[in-house]
Amino acid sequence: MSTGMRVAARVVSVTGLVALSALHVVWAAGSPWPAKNTARLAEAVVGQTVEMPAAGPTAVIAVGAAGVGLMASGALGDGRVPRLALRALGTVMLLRASLGGDAALAALRLPPSGETFRRLDRRYYRPFAAILGVSLWLAAADARASTRR
Repeated sequence: MSTGMRVAARVVSVTGLVALSALHVVWAAGSPWPAKNTARLAEAVVGQTVEMPAAGPTAVIAVGAAGVGLMASGALGDGRVPRLALRALGTVMLLRASLGGDAALAALRLPPSGETFRRLDRRYYRPFAAILGVSLWLAAADARASTRR
């Protein structure tokens, strides 16, 4: 793979993960943005209007996404472990994209989703997960392999 493609994949990965992290920070702080209220946010992102996940787990997702973003950027090195981690996370995102949000909700032991979540999942969440999954796989490419050819 060309260096340019790997750099582009890293940019896409980092941008997506930083955006995901920032959203989770906003939600962990108690804001329902971009929804009008918490019930609508819960309906949009967890599939039901009962409640949003607590601030603690939401903050953990924010920190995790930021950490993976650092890894995808290459700031934590390009060794075997970061590459394997990026591939594993890329695979998870590709599974999320292919199986859909209802499978993700079931895996998290959350109730089945409503129409709002399913619509947003088809239109935004699944394509985002697919793009992120592919970009993480490409970002995980071994830079030394392309220089050996």
